Amino acid sequence: MQINAKKNKTMVVTRNEGIQAKLEHEGEYLDQVKDFKFLGSYKSADGNCTNEIKRRIAMARQKAVELTTNWKDKNVTSALKIRVMKSMVWAVFQYGVEGWTLKKSDRNRIESFEMWCWRKMLGISRKEHRTNISILEEIGLERELMGRWLE
Repeated sequence: MQINAKKNKTMVVTRNEGIQAKLEHEGEYLDQVKDFKFLGSYKSADGNCTNEIKRRIAMARQKAVELTTNWKDKNVTSALKIRVMKSMVWAVFQYGVEGWTLKKSDRNRIESFEMWCWRKMLGISRKEHRTNISILEEIGLERELMGRWLE
């Protein structure tokens, strides 16, 4: 098996900005990149996952907005809406979660996203000034997006 130097890239994962790696194959140097897309998930050389988390949250929000007619349907039970939320919206967000390294700001962003999902599902606007606890009590759940997948 041969490596094609034109089709392959290298990436050094480190927090130190100045480290360079020059890999040579048959007289050609492989290009070094700072980030790349791998199996639908972006990886960066500094190990920072904030941009990927923001991207995943945006994709999942879009999916939740697409399901607005389901959230408003009075004939659909809350239990079914919760299952739809977890299987169709959270699944979009959670793709590639195993490789994330989280900061405190990322954790807060994810917890905010979880509560946004429940508010969207219940049709509760931010203007109603409902606490997160009251919303969780209404649906009979505890916070679980951070606890189950990202701890």
